[in-house]
Amino acid sequence: MTENQEKIVALYVRVSTGYQVDKDSLPFQKKELKAYCEHVLHIDKKRIEIFEDAGKSGKNTKRPAFERMMDKVKAGQVSHVIVYKIDRISRNLVDFSLMYDDFKYNNVTFISLNEQFDTSSAIGEAILKIILVFAELERKLTSERVKDVMIGRAKNVQWNGARVPYGWDWDEKNKCPVHSDKEAPYVRTMYQMYLDGGSTITIRNYNNSHNIPTKRGGEWTSKTVADLLRNPMNRGDYRYNYRESSRGRKKPAEEVIYIKDAFPPIVDPKIWDAVNKKMDENAALRNTSGLHTIRNRCNVFAGLIVCGKCGHNYQVKGKDSRKGNGFRPSSYACTGKFQKNNCDNMNISDVNIGPFIINYIAAMVDASKKRKNIRNIDDLEQLILSHINFSDVIGISEESLRNTMDLFSAQTSSLGISSLSTQDQDGSVISQKNKLEEELQKTNRALERLKKAFLFDDDGISEKEFLEMKSKLEIDRIQIENSLKKISQDSISANVNHIEFIKTASQFLMIHEINSGNFVDYKKLASADEKTMKDFISSVVSGITVLDKRIVKIVFRNGLSHTLLYR
Repeated sequence: MTENQEKIVALYVRVSTGYQVDKDSLPFQKKELKAYCEHVLHIDKKRIEIFEDAGKSGKNTKRPAFERMMDKVKAGQVSHVIVYKIDRISRNLVDFSLMYDDFKYNNVTFISLNEQFDTSSAIGEAILKIILVFAELERKLTSERVKDVMIGRAKNVQWNGARVPYGWDWDEKNKCPVHSDKEAPYVRTMYQMYLDGGSTITIRNYNNSHNIPTKRGGEWTSKTVADLLRNPMNRGDYRYNYRESSRGRKKPAEEVIYIKDAFPPIVDPKIWDAVNKKMDENAALRNTSGLHTIRNRCNVFAGLIVCGKCGHNYQVKGKDSRKGNGFRPSSYACTGKFQKNNCDNMNISDVNIGPFIINYIAAMVDASKKRKNIRNIDDLEQLILSHINFSDVIGISEESLRNTMDLFSAQTSSLGISSLSTQDQDGSVISQKNKLEEELQKTNRALERLKKAFLFDDDGISEKEFLEMKSKLEIDRIQIENSLKKISQDSISANVNHIEFIKTASQFLMIHEINSGNFVDYKKLASADEKTMKDFISSVVSGITVLDKRIVKIVFRNGLSHTLLYR
């Protein structure tokens, strides 16, 4: 028995919908393929295996039976793949090219009955590729025809099958949306609440506290409220082809279908217009107050603050008005406020958080310098709290203090590190960077050689081998580039150890001549050089947990964390 006689013959059948008849039906395809195997190829029935995808589109390869068949092809278990028509297996030229590479690599003969060719001959292979081009063209033309039909239906105010929005139900008899007896009254209430001075947040809170579910039975967010208030269907207008997808980018205005007075309005159009005008004014007010220019300004604690109630990060809310000394603090709000969990943790400002953090760092620097005189955790706690000078802090957790004492003990043998040692560390980083850059050059050269071998060498590698090797080299290149980027980005905080933490803090404080143990004037320093302050804080601190405008935990870049205790 030859090797091919031990392999299976795969018969692949597919229909696009769950119910198709005549020549494309599954029973018909299977009957014709079995007859061909028996009477033309004289293949033993025991070798035949049918792979059947019912109701699956041919525009891509995400089909269960197809994927099972290809697994067997790649395992070398298939001698033939036979289909009734070429478009049964693929209508996408790129997908078919990749699939056909697998066929060639595993010595699989591909046969299509309807087009009467097989790829065991050169002419059969050429005809196959020509036919597939037209199969893909047909699919794209069909897609365009369907789109044109749906646009035409929309222009005739016919619903195109999308889920009806909140406030509306589907009338199966008349095939159109109608007002929902249950939801429409809530819609009118929401418009009136906004008109009466409410906001998307207050409406969200009202809906959730009164157990008013969304269309899908979930909780409201400020966005779902805003989307409802913005929906022109509530004023009776029909808008179609507005976005690329449900959450995609907006389409150009000339492509949008907009028909006024297409449906009976849920709310008076004058009320809808007034609400949307007010929403536009509020949005413009937020823009001019700085929300959209925050990214261009320096916000010292952006990305560092964590909510002590819900665990969400705090985001920049805006810049407060400039003080007499030139200081203009940022304010921050918990992102949980804008989620369905509706966190009520208070906002916080640089006014609260800045002086505390900078003086806490100064305290740690002072404690490091005086560590030999610190006998126990009580001495350490007293020294740190003397710098903080905030009466409501009554202590630091015992675990935080013990970990700090252990840190100081570990420094005893390393405090004498000389400048030469620091240079050695810097040299190591430079050496690592040079090595990565050399590896990157080698990888780029290998990619160029691989392309030349594939494109210009008649006896070169196959397309499958080329793609596999190219993919591996591309992955190597990306990993090397990421490693180089990390070295550059982490030049301040990479490889931060206990010594480097203290050293970084001390250098900053010495530059500003405030390493004297006195209370540090954060406002003065931040006003003079906000960017330097941000870089410094970020190089020393990795996280700050806040609860009701109090800092309850500080996590440093070296892994040390301190938990604060309050009255």
